[in-house]
Amino acid sequence: MSKKTSPQEEKYSSYELEVLAIIEALKKFRNYLVGSKFRIITDCSAFQKTMSKTQLTPKIARWALFLEDFNYEIVHRPGKQMKHVDCLSRYPIMLVTHDEITSRIVNCQQSDEYISSIKQLLENKQINDFVLKNNILYKIVNDSDLLVVPEALQNEIIRKVHTNGHFALAKTEQVLEQEFYIPNARTKIENVIANCVECILYNKKHGKGEGFLNPIPKDNVPLNTYHIDFVGPLPSTNKRYQHIFTVVDTFTKFTWFYPVKSPSAQEAIDKLKLQQTIFGNPSRIITDRGSAFTANEFETYCSEEDIQHLKITTGIPRGNGQIERMHRILIPVLSKLSHDDPTKWFKHVPTVQRVINSSTSRSTKYTPFELMMGTRMKNKEDIKVNEVLHEEYLNRLMHERDEMRNDAKKNILKVQEENRRKLR
Repeated sequence: MSKKTSPQEEKYSSYELEVLAIIEALKKFRNYLVGSKFRIITDCSAFQKTMSKTQLTPKIARWALFLEDFNYEIVHRPGKQMKHVDCLSRYPIMLVTHDEITSRIVNCQQSDEYISSIKQLLENKQINDFVLKNNILYKIVNDSDLLVVPEALQNEIIRKVHTNGHFALAKTEQVLEQEFYIPNARTKIENVIANCVECILYNKKHGKGEGFLNPIPKDNVPLNTYHIDFVGPLPSTNKRYQHIFTVVDTFTKFTWFYPVKSPSAQEAIDKLKLQQTIFGNPSRIITDRGSAFTANEFETYCSEEDIQHLKITTGIPRGNGQIERMHRILIPVLSKLSHDDPTKWFKHVPTVQRVINSSTSRSTKYTPFELMMGTRMKNKEDIKVNEVLHEEYLNRLMHERDEMRNDAKKNILKVQEENRRKLR
């Protein structure tokens, strides 16, 4: 197995990274290792010595506590005998060169009027954001030297970059600007993409269209609009809780989690009444079209309380995206915190709610508690929950990244197959 380090883990010392590798491996293969005696073979002698110390840093102490679950023996082996393990980090990679295309750019630079004028200005020292290297013109952008592409080759270079995956405007521009400089590149990229046959064919939408969405006016005050939904079922508890009723305030992102026995209209009404005793009623409530929210009982409650009930379009969950995103974080975190006894998940709900509401939101740049109450939440730091939440946020970002990469691979394979058919 292998794992990419997070931005925080990249700051670890080499010794901490060695220990982290062991911890991650034990987490990965925990089901096979618990209850069995095994050996941990490592070239890090410091790990063996540290585990026998009585005074440890908080981070290492948490890891040492985790290791107590296992019956293991640490064996030191010199690094020269660990070449098979170091293969992933030391294996030489074949670098892709661009000698042919670079050579053509160099030749075309000699006859390009724009580049000739820039060279003349450089000779007179009238500009300082270009540089000549071996009579080849480069543009200096953010301390990087980008090869200036002559006008005669600009569309060809853009097409080569774009067809390597057929990405959209922003991604194509980003890749292009890693090596090349083209004046007014965005406009030229737009023109190339607009005339790309593969993109026109494969981006064509099939089936019934989603139709137009009716944007919901954005709030500028707290407690005006709620997003609500149920999530579950979860392992049944001794209190017969199996679901969670979630309420998210649209403006502040403040979130309430209520363990409930069933995803019914009455459960939703009871929890909204509990909200009402503290915060009053919202002006609007946004839900999906689940049976709990289309029931006459729920509609009657909203009507009696003068609450506008907005239901999102069927088959478009992004209409209630704030709830969906929250649930994608909540369930894995609760599962990890209660892995020793899954039926005790409800005991962790208040702590997770507190940590989420005291964590900075990516969209508002403030914590939900700050926007709701006007001050920062004062509480002791819950290290374990913070670590699990941080890990889950990173996992979600990496999952989304992997999905995009898989989509890109599928696009490339489709285009290759289409090109193969054309050549037959």
